Amino acid sequence: MAFRGAGAFGLTAPFGEAYRAKGRRLRTTVAFLAETPGSATLEDQKAVLSPDDIVVEAGKKSFNQLGELLARNGIKLASGDRIKVFDLSCLALSTNMLIRVLAKTLRAGISVEIVSQKLVIEPGATSEMHVLLDTLDGHYRHIHGIKTHPADTAPQGRKRLLDPDKLPEIRAKLDKPGATATDVAQELGVARSTLFNYLERYDRERRISRGKKVVKGGVEGRGDDAHVPKRDADKRPV
Repeated sequence: MAFRGAGAFGLTAPFGEAYRAKGRRLRTTVAFLAETPGSATLEDQKAVLSPDDIVVEAGKKSFNQLGELLARNGIKLASGDRIKVFDLSCLALSTNMLIRVLAKTLRAGISVEIVSQKLVIEPGATSEMHVLLDTLDGHYRHIHGIKTHPADTAPQGRKRLLDPDKLPEIRAKLDKPGATATDVAQELGVARSTLFNYLERYDRERRISRGKKVVKGGVEGRGDDAHVPKRDADKRPV
């Protein structure tokens, strides 16, 4: 890897006049030069550089190592700085990894310029390209998590509206004098059919009792609680 810039590394260069009297520094632009088979050559990429660009020729290093390589030479990019690449085809990274690196760079407040496309991706919640890259990165992480931890991400099914542990409490409501299934369902915030299905599934004693009440034509009674199974000893209206 080779560096080239407006002077040697340090606080005064390659930043040059990077620090004003008030302590604010100008934007630093790092141009990362790399090539892959069929991409633009390094010489072609150098031809479109700006004089103030800090140039990093990748050599055998990868784009996702840029921050570490700069740090070793005393340079730390900050919010407001920019990384410039000639074209994404010059970067020997998988698309998934490239998206992650770009998204991470933008989250640090550093803009990304793609010279061949005349495109500058600015960081921030109002930048549609930044939001898109973050979304793609999130999608990759989600799918990767499913593949690597299938047990943790397996569908858990629809959340129960009524917890089985609440059966005694629900039965107590139904057993109150004058209570109806419709009233109790409304109180629980569920449909009456949901309450009926819940009792049918979890109230074993009632299921047994209901089986004893079935007569030739069906269940005795066709009122509001015709489908709510009752204990034999329970003679109060539900």
